[in-house]
Amino acid sequence: MVYLSKKDSEIVIRELSKNSDEKIKAIVEKLKNPKKRIYVRSHNEIKRLLKKAFKEKRKIKIKYYSPHSDESTFRMIQIYEIHDNVIQGYCELRDDERIFRIDRINSAMLLDEKYFIPKGWKPENKILYK
Repeated sequence: MVYLSKKDSEIVIRELSKNSDEKIKAIVEKLKNPKKRIYVRSHNEIKRLLKKAFKEKRKIKIKYYSPHSDESTFRMIQIYEIHDNVIQGYCELRDDERIFRIDRINSAMLLDEKYFIPKGWKPENKILYK
């Protein structure tokens, strides 16, 4: 993801606004009126947001603590399975399926992007700890 200064974003919007393509017009509208994204941080709010993301098949951005590296990283997740204390799904940072303990998620934000669970994916074929 690229972050632009206000001046640069105004230039991009002005130039893209000259285009008559409907897809470009839709993108320009998003740039003109960005949605304010809000991170939730309480354990209950995080669990609620994870369930909502899974139900609606929307990607979620999390800040996840790993005790192995003693670091927190931001990750974009597609949830394939959700349980009381773990989620299983695709991690865009690692480009692979991962299991995440919910108690290690420090914050979460629901994204607009949708995803699909791969055809043939079955949770009983995966190792899942509880």
